[in-house]
Amino acid sequence: MSIFQILSVLFALFMIYVTRTHTLKQRFSASETLFWYSLWGVFIFAALFPDLLKGLTDFLHISRVFDLLLVGSLMILTVIVILNYFQQRENAKKWEEFIRQRAIDRQAKK
Repeated sequence: MSIFQILSVLFALFMIYVTRTHTLKQRFSASETLFWYSLWGVFIFAALFPDLLKGLTDFLHISRVFDLLLVGSLMILTVIVILNYFQQRENAKKWEEFIRQRAIDRQAKK
């Protein structure tokens, strides 16, 4: 087992702990908790047995398993950043409308 595999498993175990903490604080629903536990379980499995992904890398004509994981991670990260941006824009519009309406209400009371 390489140092990279050990670090990957330790990271996944830490993230399982974080998921558990947020679940206990009721910040995650049951389906979200199941999703995160499944994700980290797959992550541990892929870290411990990277040769099982060899067939997928051959099918996609990618030279190394690490390259496959890196490309997949970057794709997922890009989607997360874009969704986060859209959510931030939506929240900004809601705050702006709330503040504008509150200012109008205060002005009307004077």
